[in-house]
Amino acid sequence: MGTVKNGIKIGLTIMGTTIGAGFASGREIWEFFTSYGSQSIIGIVVTMGLFLISSIVILWLSWRNQAENYYDILVILMGEHVAKIFDWFVFLYLFSGSVVMFAGSGAVFKQWGYPMSVGVFVIAIGLWLVLARGVSGLMQFNSVLMPIKMLMMIWIGYQFLSTHHDTVDHFVRGHLKVWPSAVTYVAFNVISLLGVLSTIGKRIRSKAEIMIGGIVGIGGLGLIAMIMNLSLLRISNVDHFEIPLFSLIPEQRSILMGLVSVILWLAIYSTALSNVHGLIYRVPKRVPFSTGQISFLFLSLIAPLSFIGFSNLIQILYPIYGVLNLYVLFLLILYPFQRV
Repeated sequence: MGTVKNGIKIGLTIMGTTIGAGFASGREIWEFFTSYGSQSIIGIVVTMGLFLISSIVILWLSWRNQAENYYDILVILMGEHVAKIFDWFVFLYLFSGSVVMFAGSGAVFKQWGYPMSVGVFVIAIGLWLVLARGVSGLMQFNSVLMPIKMLMMIWIGYQFLSTHHDTVDHFVRGHLKVWPSAVTYVAFNVISLLGVLSTIGKRIRSKAEIMIGGIVGIGGLGLIAMIMNLSLLRISNVDHFEIPLFSLIPEQRSILMGLVSVILWLAIYSTALSNVHGLIYRVPKRVPFSTGQISFLFLSLIAPLSFIGFSNLIQILYPIYGVLNLYVLFLLILYPFQRV
């Protein structure tokens, strides 16, 4: 039972790392899958297969090599010289992504009628309380949060599907092949997975936990993605919605709308948690500070930057990240076929 329990915790951590605000809002599901029409189902299957391979390889490498952080895995995948270069890009990716999530939290609180500074302060305090407890804090948080988010998203999709049976005829990318989008989506998320999963190898006791974690995490992720995709396939002009998930909720259900808003903020929180966690564990162990102190330092650096606006920086960095992420993804997928 201990093996199963730990495997489930690993699976929930995979889900918590991947289900960010873009996924929970339905925006990513629409952009990468639903917009391709009926073939979106194939796209999700391909995506989950690649996620499963990537997650299991990262977990196995982390466990076998007792890795401390993502850099240890990069060295194994690409050698020390290239890893040193990638190390900076991964660090920037996690750091800039954290800044964007802090700004997103501020924007959500502003929509709720509070100053942006309140949203930034709340997410900073909430993150520190979990991060100060290290890897165990991250895994315990996901063990509590993910089942709640998962059940809510599945329930919303199920309620919608039970009353809407006909799919829409036309989709904006229906004439294109979906598989490049599926690969791109996995690459888009692989660095965040690397940042988190590389730190939990010392908590894995057997290969069975790795397999259970991969199956639970990707199985749950695939189930939510498929239900949301099937729901969005039944909505006309869904691309007009900034948050497609709201299109699945009847207008008179204001309480449910508010609850979904909370879920979206929690998704922002979980993404920031994963990113900052990856940053903290990249700090060399020889640094004479506790995890709580290092967390406080990073959060103190990130919070003020969220007020500046990173749109120009993101426009420059994200295309570079896209190429680099694809490279890391291909290394992970090909690794099992190499002689070790």
